[in-house]
Amino acid sequence: MKITFVGTSHGVPEKNRYCTCIMLESNGAIYFIDAGAPMVDFLVDNGKSINDLRAVFTTHVHSDHTIGLVHLVNLMNWYYKRSSAEIFITEQEHIDATVRWTYTAGDGLIDEERIKLKVAYEGRVYQDENIKVEYIPTAHMKNSYAILVTEGDKRVLFGGDFSHGLRKHDVPSVINENIDGFVCELAHFTMDELSPYLDICNAKRVFFIHAKPARYTDIEDIKGRYPFEVITPDDSDEYLI
Repeated sequence: MKITFVGTSHGVPEKNRYCTCIMLESNGAIYFIDAGAPMVDFLVDNGKSINDLRAVFTTHVHSDHTIGLVHLVNLMNWYYKRSSAEIFITEQEHIDATVRWTYTAGDGLIDEERIKLKVAYEGRVYQDENIKVEYIPTAHMKNSYAILVTEGDKRVLFGGDFSHGLRKHDVPSVINENIDGFVCELAHFTMDELSPYLDICNAKRVFFIHAKPARYTDIEDIKGRYPFEVITPDDSDEYLI
């Protein structure tokens, strides 16, 4: 599995940083976790074919995690006629709004045979010959989730956003298990509030994204303190899992 961090910023874009969006590649197929960046632009800029896109998985409906969906659906619907994908969104109302926007923009009804907009739910939502995807509830908002992706014996947890101050103790317990990566935000709580969970984390790597610049000093301070590798990826950085 190759992970490319398309967007790593917090709730608003910064210079050279889009909002949260991560591309996965497995055996030539493309998947996205969250859609806070212009995904089609990224694919075109990097010589990737939208026809290789299989699925998009969003953690919750805040715009910094979903704003790219309208652009993606619009272009798939009227221009990239050979493309198809399953797109998982955590609220039916958000799906309905995407359908209405596409129609009122003059692009007609969405081709539902190619573009499958689906409501996400707890548990396994997707499986193909490459990956399995499981949604794990969090308490960031109504219907928000972390996402566990499995490729063979490799597992990576994409945390999405957690509760403010981690007051709801919603970091998934899967971090206690042997996992290959944990992608963790650092916008809604401090490193001190996160540290009890890092103490029991059995990931090989922890990637910090969705953090304001002031948080990066805190991230640097913990490097070397834990047995896992601590990484602060920039936009377009790639990692093999």
